[in-house]
Amino acid sequence: ILVMAAPAGAMELIAVAKDGVHIFDYNSANEADPLGAPKISFPAVPTADGCAWSSDGNYLGLFDGKTGGVRVLHAGDGYSEVCMVEPLVGGPVRSFYFSPLGNFLVTHERWVKDAGPNIGVWNCKTGESVMKFVLKQVTEMSWPPLKWTALETHCCRMVQDGVVILPGNLSKSEEEAGKLKAPGIMAFECAPRGAGAGPPHVAVVIAELKGAPARCQIFRLDDPSRPTATKNFFKAQTVKMWWNHVGSALLCKTSQEVDDTGKSYYGGSHLYFLRADGEESCIVAMPDQGPIHDVQWSPTTDEFFLLHGELPCRMTLHEGRKGSERMEFGRGHRNTIRWNPFGQFISCGGYGQLLGDTDFWDKRGKRLMGASRFETCVLSSWSPDGRQLLAATTAPRMRVDNKIVVYDYCGCRISQNPFEELLSASWRPRPRGTYQERPPSPEREAAKAKAKAKAGAGGYPGAAAQPKAQAYRPPGARAGGGSSFSALLRQELGSTSAQTSSTATRAGAAFQRTVPGADPVDAPGNKDNNRNARRKKAKENAQAAAAAAGDTKEEPAPKAPPTAAPEADASGPSGENNEVEKRIRALRKKLRDIAKLKELANPDKLQLQKIETEGDLLKQIEELGGEP
Repeated sequence: ILVMAAPAGAMELIAVAKDGVHIFDYNSANEADPLGAPKISFPAVPTADGCAWSSDGNYLGLFDGKTGGVRVLHAGDGYSEVCMVEPLVGGPVRSFYFSPLGNFLVTHERWVKDAGPNIGVWNCKTGESVMKFVLKQVTEMSWPPLKWTALETHCCRMVQDGVVILPGNLSKSEEEAGKLKAPGIMAFECAPRGAGAGPPHVAVVIAELKGAPARCQIFRLDDPSRPTATKNFFKAQTVKMWWNHVGSALLCKTSQEVDDTGKSYYGGSHLYFLRADGEESCIVAMPDQGPIHDVQWSPTTDEFFLLHGELPCRMTLHEGRKGSERMEFGRGHRNTIRWNPFGQFISCGGYGQLLGDTDFWDKRGKRLMGASRFETCVLSSWSPDGRQLLAATTAPRMRVDNKIVVYDYCGCRISQNPFEELLSASWRPRPRGTYQERPPSPEREAAKAKAKAKAGAGGYPGAAAQPKAQAYRPPGARAGGGSSFSALLRQELGSTSAQTSSTATRAGAAFQRTVPGADPVDAPGNKDNNRNARRKKAKENAQAAAAAAGDTKEEPAPKAPPTAAPEADASGPSGENNEVEKRIRALRKKLRDIAKLKELANPDKLQLQKIETEGDLLKQIEELGGEP
């Protein structure tokens, strides 16, 4: 089949269906049917894993049912065949993926005892075998087995006692390559690039052993002898890690099957933040604060978005220097985060067991642009130009009503294409620089506002219309009023658009309810404001006391009480004396405890060490001017 190559600015998407693999041209000018008919189709593949793009979209890999191998097609040359990769142990190939620059293809087949290696690395242009090895068991933490840096300068492979560090072109064998020793390793993750001008890093997680905690360590690929950062933790049965786009910070999510607090049936999770240079590390989320639904780094800036807590969960943006919270986006029934390629728009959706409510945020404008609902969404992804969101209902999760729906960045539905059985759907990736970032269009937002006005109370297309005015009924007699069970059920399962804020707020700047006529209360946690307010109040009290003293010289009157400025004393000599007295009282308490320990017949080693500190305590009391 002769297919003309798509223009450089054209967007394409692929639909992996039961009847075949279809490539569509997305034509935004055709508002009635932007997809149209597929421009090219290929034979069907058995599963969604039978189709994969390279990261730049130049190559498309398809499972070949005749040979059990993989066909590599050149998407930029009319999907012409580049090479055929044969199976290693008789096939079929179960899964495969491309290296970041599309130079290599990694294939996986089921391991068969005494059959030889089941993991193969192939040259995408020639189909020649470059490397092969054995991987007996494939898990979420062991796949993919080979991980490259973004520029393919290094390649890492996890083995039983550590990580083998290979050159990116795989020119050296494992015996000649360097090795990072890490006995008990669970998982590893290679940074996309080095921070600044430095070399890339690799993060490894070592499991708990004999009461010792598990630990996440970060090493430089050019010097794996000592870690640059370490974080210890417990309760890590499974681990997942994410690097930011510059390779300077890491998020590590640890999970366990059983939640010790008993709050969750699905176990508990921790989220840790580490800097590659070891300057910062902290706990971002813990199980007692609720489950971690999703977390995603921005593709262009050093920050990440987090969905955390009991539903409706908190939606927060964290900075990537210390992991601290920066912005709050309200609450909602959401569990999926999608950044557009420019880090400009964010979609937060509630899929799976939730109703499919989706918010579209302008991160830089800190405002909600629109909302929509897609009840049966399974997959979602932004287009390469960052203006459309693809949402798909796929099998085997949903056996009926399979379709591809495309929304714009304001949540307006652009197109809908049904399929008898759809396995997967995605946009064709494009290299960075193919499209330029554009701000939100006022015309598009105006169209969204008009559509929202015509929509129902839920604020999304297809919502129920506003009910007509009826006779008054007391709350207890209403179908959804009062504290009835139906009202609580609707609040749990119904639309959550009303709970979502329309603007993002700075972290810590939450609204506080105040009494009318009372002085405003400072924001919690703002110590500087509280301190300045105390100083100002103390100064005003002192001036009032001085004015009162001046009046008493002219007109004799009873003397004012000496406690005119209590706040000023806190920073004066009396405040210092109070601190000294507190210190002396604490030291005297330790002496009383030591006296009780002396009365014991057989004190243990720790108690003897405390008794030996009696002389030091007496000396400290004397230096402070107190008496024992």
